[in-house]
Amino acid sequence: MSHQEVIRQLRNLVRRLRLLSVLQLIPDTLVIYGILQLAFSGQIVTLFNASFARSQAVLVTALFALIDLCVTGIRYNDRLTGKRLIGQLSGRLSTPEAELIKQFERFK
Repeated sequence: MSHQEVIRQLRNLVRRLRLLSVLQLIPDTLVIYGILQLAFSGQIVTLFNASFARSQAVLVTALFALIDLCVTGIRYNDRLTGKRLIGQLSGRLSTPEAELIKQFERFK
């Protein structure tokens, strides 16, 4: 793969990691919300103005956690891909290319 192709893919990967970082906030918030509702409710738990039996609310919260885990897995895989791409770069890097690598390393 050419140097320019690696840089282009790394640029796309940084953009995707930025998006996933923002997207990760949604399932994180849902899991925390579900846990708090479960902790402070009785046998009937209200999630988003819908009433659930406690066992169903636990299942819904577990599904929120599963979504969170999937997004985390996608981010982890993208970080591994980025490390492999950076490993393919050789020679001197221009200033924008070095900045791109620094941006990628912030997502760890």
